[in-house]
Amino acid sequence: MKKFWISLIIVTFFMPVIAFADSRADYRATCASCHSPYPTGHVDKEKAKLLKTTSKKLALSASEMNREEMIAITEKGKGVMPAYKDKLTKDQITGIVDYILISIKKK
Repeated sequence: MKKFWISLIIVTFFMPVIAFADSRADYRATCASCHSPYPTGHVDKEKAKLLKTTSKKLALSASEMNREEMIAITEKGKGVMPAYKDKLTKDQITGIVDYILISIKKK
């Protein structure tokens, strides 16, 4: 019985932390090269110029989109943003979006 409670505690408290860490790693591997290493970070104007967009559009902290809109654009792409539905799983995409939104709220 003691092993059951220890397992339950581990799953309850540490699994969300592990999932968050995976989403952060997915963000850095997939999104950081265009947006910023951190969702709240500053986007270089030169990088935006190379991507033929504005730094404001790349700055996730300036986004006014809701969660569903962010998921849809990540899946389907828009403008210079490529589609990721064939490169990432649905869980990875929603995890990345949640990581972004949580990071922005901490700002």
